[in-house]
Amino acid sequence: MSHENDDREGQKPYKTYKARRPRRTAVDDQLAGASTPRDAHPRADEQNRPRDDAMAAQQYPQRSDKAYRTYGPAPDSGKARAPRGGPSGLPPARRRRRLRWWHIPVGVLAVLLIAGIVGTVLAWPGYNRFDRAVDHANNRLDKKARAELSPDDGWILRNGTTLLLLGLDQSNLTTAHSDTIMLMHFDPKTHTVNQLSIPRDTKVEIPGYGTNKINQAMWAGGPALALQTVKQYTGIPINHVMVVDFRGFPRMVNAVGGVDMRVPKTIETTAGGRGRVVVFKEGMYHFDGKYAMIYVRIRLADDDFHRAARQQAFLQALQKQLVKPTNIPKLPDIGRRFMSGVATDLTTKQLIELAYLKWRADGGKKIVMVGPTGYEGGVAYVFPPDEAEREKMIRRFLNN
Repeated sequence: MSHENDDREGQKPYKTYKARRPRRTAVDDQLAGASTPRDAHPRADEQNRPRDDAMAAQQYPQRSDKAYRTYGPAPDSGKARAPRGGPSGLPPARRRRRLRWWHIPVGVLAVLLIAGIVGTVLAWPGYNRFDRAVDHANNRLDKKARAELSPDDGWILRNGTTLLLLGLDQSNLTTAHSDTIMLMHFDPKTHTVNQLSIPRDTKVEIPGYGTNKINQAMWAGGPALALQTVKQYTGIPINHVMVVDFRGFPRMVNAVGGVDMRVPKTIETTAGGRGRVVVFKEGMYHFDGKYAMIYVRIRLADDDFHRAARQQAFLQALQKQLVKPTNIPKLPDIGRRFMSGVATDLTTKQLIELAYLKWRADGGKKIVMVGPTGYEGGVAYVFPPDEAEREKMIRRFLNN
């Protein structure tokens, strides 16, 4: 009994368990200062873990709706706060610049401004030469001709204008006939440039000279009388005039490198004082200035209506050649050569405006004032169409 009691007395009334060493967490390291926080936001497995420890609660306060990271005391504690982007003592993270929508138009505008400045600097010498050539062309038109013109109804680029183009058969304004008589109506509202050709042999009343062919008005009284006669015959107010002499046309064709054009049917004519026969066969041609002049002046092979149609077709082909990329840089020099054989009231600014309207135009009507042909007193005429038909042509030309 005594031994049993001694054994029982030596036994302890409880069991002793050896506790495991607690697992060290990142939070413990951070609280002890052994490591810097990698992220202010707790891990997913720690978000629901209760934080009874006061120090942990102070170090990791509850997040507010504000999007900021806390390193150290809470922002509302009044104490200093480490820079954004990293812990205290490290440089802040570099923020990536975002592309805003307004960066695109500003960038495009900057490129256009630079291109405009460079283009102006490069084109300025050529522009000055062209401007001087236009001044000389303005001086060739007398005051009487200018007095026959009607002022434009406002700005050309907005309201358009009507131009009379006179092509002469020689270089002398005082003794030349108008081989080409063409009205051109520029309409920016409909984006069209209409052409109305009047045959050179049309029988009209020339003020002060009686009845004769319309091309005689230029020979009798120069551009002023030609303007007055065309206005009286058509009833169309004319805002500007351009008189192109025998030299200006071929110079311009050569300046653009020639003109490619299709000849619709075989036709022949005589050229030069010796009556040399020139044949243009049906097909594509590359015209230089000399043969272009021969082609647009063909008369006796058919009639004035076909002649006017050939002139309109060639003018259209010439315009296409002018706007080719290879000719764009040479336009000031091309214009200078052309203007050397021109008399006009158009200024440099107005010529540029007309070129812009032509470039923007989607097309236009090409009208020939056709009438019956015959002889009167042994002279061949193109008689005017009847009044109703003529008014119809004029309304089409003016887009009315």
